[in-house]
Amino acid sequence: MLEGNAEAGRKLLLSGSGQCNFTNALSPGEFLRVCRRAGPFLKPSIYAYGSVFFRELLQKAGCPSLVREDGKVFPLSLDAADVRDALVRAALNAGTAFQFRTLVTGVEIVPDGFIVRAGAEVYHSPRLLLACGGASWPQTGSRGDGYAFAKKLGHTVNPIRPALANVETEEGAFFASCAGVSLPQVQTVFLTASGRHAAAGSLLFTHTGLSGPVILDNSHLLSAGDTVRLRLIPQAETLVRQVLSAGGKKTASNALKPLPLPASLINAILGLAGIPASTKASALTPQTVNRIIGFLDSLPLGISQVESLRTCMSTAGGVPLAEVDARTMQSRLVPGLFLAGEMLDYALPTGGFNIQAAFSTGFLAGLRMSVKPA
Repeated sequence: MLEGNAEAGRKLLLSGSGQCNFTNALSPGEFLRVCRRAGPFLKPSIYAYGSVFFRELLQKAGCPSLVREDGKVFPLSLDAADVRDALVRAALNAGTAFQFRTLVTGVEIVPDGFIVRAGAEVYHSPRLLLACGGASWPQTGSRGDGYAFAKKLGHTVNPIRPALANVETEEGAFFASCAGVSLPQVQTVFLTASGRHAAAGSLLFTHTGLSGPVILDNSHLLSAGDTVRLRLIPQAETLVRQVLSAGGKKTASNALKPLPLPASLINAILGLAGIPASTKASALTPQTVNRIIGFLDSLPLGISQVESLRTCMSTAGGVPLAEVDARTMQSRLVPGLFLAGEMLDYALPTGGFNIQAAFSTGFLAGLRMSVKPA
């Protein structure tokens, strides 16, 4: 195992804000359904080495785990270092040799296998596993080198882009006071260059834009210039007209307080609609009321920026799944070459899916590459 850093798993230590949500307790079938288009490809590795297998392996290596009500699985200690240390112990017990501070600078195909260059050192092997991670958080060592190695060895590499990323919006200043406001199960529509995408999930307002699972899980589809539409209240027209009709001499802000939204968000909507805070509910024109209803039913926010690879959680793009045999993780183009984890072109949601997929595909690849060809 050639590792450029002075220790293993530096990026793993940052996962889950240092607590490491390393898998999800969903059944294999439900796990794969949540993985969307990557589900069919991940099926062999998840069914063989899924969350139950992963948790048992960590338990045997000294890292018991706990399952939260939402299905997310963490180390019992809530310390990511315990997951990393257990994986290192398991690897060492299985006979793995770690070579730290060994930054790979090049790979080549030779008649009897592969040559890997790391500075002045040259390593030779009949089989090679590329498990270099993506390009997010490059300061942890995942600089995207693996994509260049895969391309040099003959693979296609689809353009990489941020995934599990926050977004900034053009209207962010109107909602700065809403930072920290979280709404459950918001119906969301993303209008992008590739088409219209609908999703639902928890939404979080930030100082400059949006986050939360519904944004993070779909951020790989987004670019600056796209639009997000949020249904903040189902049946907005009925509710708004009811509370305003009962508002009497109250200000619009106070009259709308019965709506199932925080006051800060209601005030932000009024600001965006151009309604002064002192406006009486009874003085709102039909056109103004319709504007409020429209924003609550389908609030359009323009995306000004998607969080960069330097700080986002994951990477989309990479080696196409069609170029890898899902049953073995061996390249369909280069015999003896195996690929696993985030180098592959899939984008999985938050909740432990990415680490589990990296583990499952890596474990499967390791087993299959250790079997000598007939």
